[in-house]
Parts: sequence; structure tokens; C-alpha cells
Amino acid sequence: MSNPTIVFSLGAWVIPAVFDATRARLNAAGYPSECPPHPSIGAEPPVKTLSDDAISLREVLIRLADDGRDIVVVAHSYGGIVASCAVDGLSKQDRVREGKVGGIIRVVYLAAFTLDKGQSLLGMLGGNYLPWMKVEGDYVLADGVGEVGWHDIFFDQQEKWNSLTLHTSRAVFSGESTYEPWQEIPCAYIICEEDRALPPSFQELFASKMGGPENTYRLPSSHSPFLSMPDRLVDVLKKSIEV
Repeated sequence: MSNPTIVFSLGAWVIPAVFDATRARLNAAGYPSECPPHPSIGAEPPVKTLSDDAISLREVLIRLADDGRDIVVVAHSYGGIVASCAVDGLSKQDRVREGKVGGIIRVVYLAAFTLDKGQSLLGMLGGNYLPWMKVEGDYVLADGVGEVGWHDIFFDQQEKWNSLTLHTSRAVFSGESTYEPWQEIPCAYIICEEDRALPPSFQELFASKMGGPENTYRLPSSHSPFLSMPDRLVDVLKKSIEV
């Protein structure tokens, strides 16, 4: 039996290359993967919405499912909201009932937002952007992203990834989640214990929705273990997938 295909749902501000090291290790272990960009990241003009991102990711998932692939979605940060919206009706169980092949067999949230249906990111934050989020009109920038997002990598690497971050469309923060996958699809959560972007206390609450402590995993990392400890991240991903 072949391994599932892993599809990454990116967080805000970052480009697919942040997952290159993790994907290379997954490929060596026999796990094919894809990491599509979100339309809202770097959009000009910056008017793309959560719905645009979810539709874009959903198109990738449908293509892979129609090709007969079993799919594991790994969603990071804001990408958790995108993934939750995108996977509605695409579980393998749902597709089998419809006489279709392939489908999503698991969703793994990586230091990600798991919002209730009808909740927005800005609403969850109490209507206020976080101090390091710099709002300029319809643009939202990550200010001091190295110290917030990936403080546990060497300074030269911090500078590299700082330079590659893009703006995110302001509209995504008010977009409402439309689906709660953990109600119908097997899900897991990876808590990043040294996270400065999404405090571990919030992650604990998000992880509690996954159905029990056996579906929660931990890494002693910043918000971006795919940059600081890709080997350990791959090990945890394999454990969460192979249960």
C-alpha cells in the first residue's frame, strides 16, 4: 500500500519554499507532497479573501483525490483556517459514498488556528491585530517576523526568511471559518512549545478539539519547526499519519 500524499496549507506571509527541507525529507521517506501558495499572500492589489485561499487549496485537493490519492493535509498557522474550509466534503469516506476515488484521510494542524464554524481570525483575537502585525490599508505585514516566527534558527537564516516574507491581504483576517473537520475527519495537532507567534496556551485549546491527548504531539520549537528542526517535524508527522 502506497503512502498518502501530504498537502501543506501555508500560514500567512510565507512562501512555499519554507517547507522545502521538510518536503525533501518526506520524499526520501516515500511520502509525496505538494505545497501550493495562497492567493492572498503577496496579492496585488491586496484584496484576496479567505474564500479565495480555500478555493485555491480545494482545487489542489480535488485534483489529487480524482487521481486516486489518499491525502493528509498539514495545516500551519493561518493555513489551519484555510484547510478547515477547503476540506469540507472531501474526506475519503464522503467520496467513497459518492462512488469516487481518493480523498482526505487525516488533517494535521501544526501550531494552527482551529476555529469554530462562523468564527474569524480577527474575531478570535478580540477584534485586535497582534502587536507584531503591521496594518497599512489593505496590507498586513509581519513586523519583526524573525523574532516572532523563527527565533530558533541562525541569524543569517532568519535574515534570509525575513527577506522572503510577503504581505497578506487584510480581508483574510475577517473571513469566517465554514467547517470543523475534527467533527468528521480524523485530526491531530502538533503544539510548538516555544512559539512566540501563537502562544502554546492557545494551541492547547485548539488541540483539545482533536478528540483526545493521543492526537496531540509536541515539538520544542518556534512557530516554524519546518525551518528549525525539519527532521524532528518529519518524525512527528509520520507518527501522526501512521496511527
